[in-house]
Amino acid sequence: MPKNNTIIDKSHSKKELLHIINYFNIPSGLSQKNNKYEIASGVWSILSKTDYIHIPKDNKYLIDNIEDLRNYLKNVNPKKRLTVKEREAITYKAKKIYHYGKTGFIIENSFFEDIMDVYNTALKISKYGDLPMVRKSLTLLKQDPNKLYNIEPNISPEITKELHMKKKLKNRIKFYKCQFKHGLFVIDFS
Repeated sequence: MPKNNTIIDKSHSKKELLHIINYFNIPSGLSQKNNKYEIASGVWSILSKTDYIHIPKDNKYLIDNIEDLRNYLKNVNPKKRLTVKEREAITYKAKKIYHYGKTGFIIENSFFEDIMDVYNTALKISKYGDLPMVRKSLTLLKQDPNKLYNIEPNISPEITKELHMKKKLKNRIKFYKCQFKHGLFVIDFS
């Protein structure tokens, strides 16, 4: 259970909780004057008693109903930013896995001791699937002929939606311009 004795995970900031209140039109009476604990406990008490919330058309949280919102708030905030040091450490581990793949999946040519070390490292970084280098290295690791098991990166719904949009934008449909003319034509072969 989180520190603040509410069900809402402590990784959600005060500012984000207030944004969620406004975004989903939750009548709470809470404002910037309240502290994070008051906001978190107030929001959760309202959500636990409510059966329906207003879902905006431009649903950027990818939440379809009240149960999805409760689950979103119970879990760690997917938007929580990493510190520079954390990001560099994760990227470094991902680059080591990528190097292992690019050197022919040979342990002796990599920075790893054995195959279990590779997969333990991959499992640790798979939580940070929002980072492009993590996705790239785990995709390459799927091609390992000595693979123990597949590891899928955990990607937040926002990044999944963004990746899907990028994929759609890359697809190009070719249109050939063709004109049909109707009528009588005279062809002269002189």
